[in-house]
Amino acid sequence: MKAPSTLLLRALLRPGRPLCQIRSKSYWMPREKYAKITGLDKLHRRQKEGIRREHEASRIRAEKMKFDPTAQPAPIPQQPSTVSPILEAMTTVSNLPFKISRTPSANLPVYESVKSGGSKHITTIRKITGDLDQLAGQVQKALGLGQHIVDVRGRRKDTVAINRTTRQVVVRGWRGPEIKKWAEMVGF
Repeated sequence: MKAPSTLLLRALLRPGRPLCQIRSKSYWMPREKYAKITGLDKLHRRQKEGIRREHEASRIRAEKMKFDPTAQPAPIPQQPSTVSPILEAMTTVSNLPFKISRTPSANLPVYESVKSGGSKHITTIRKITGDLDQLAGQVQKALGLGQHIVDVRGRRKDTVAINRTTRQVVVRGWRGPEIKKWAEMVGF
């Protein structure tokens, strides 16, 4: 016995519809046919909105940052000066045990990226020479971050981690504007 053709099956299953698709003169199609909004689209929209909110919050925190001369190592004692604390901190850059080099386009090498399908946001500081531990401690103190956070499964995660292989400091969350402002205030 031979299997029935596709056209015959269509005719039996949908008796009121034509056997072949007839193109009409109009190229307009209802929105429901070509742009169905799925649950995944709604999830992605919520994720993008969350990213926008995090970026905006980070930018606002960066604007509110004030220079704290006690957060930096003290300069070598010299004659008393009447220079402002910000200029004084710029002279302490040479005393810091680390250095952040700028990119060829004269920008700070601070990059924000997304991992784990959009659920993990990290900020990476690259082009570091010197003591990575000191830099991580300074960044953590300047941003007011705790040592650890506890995830939904109860595991402790470092807020500021060091990748010694690539000589990078990784900070959890969108912290780019804040780190750039701190680096500029310190004098990088």
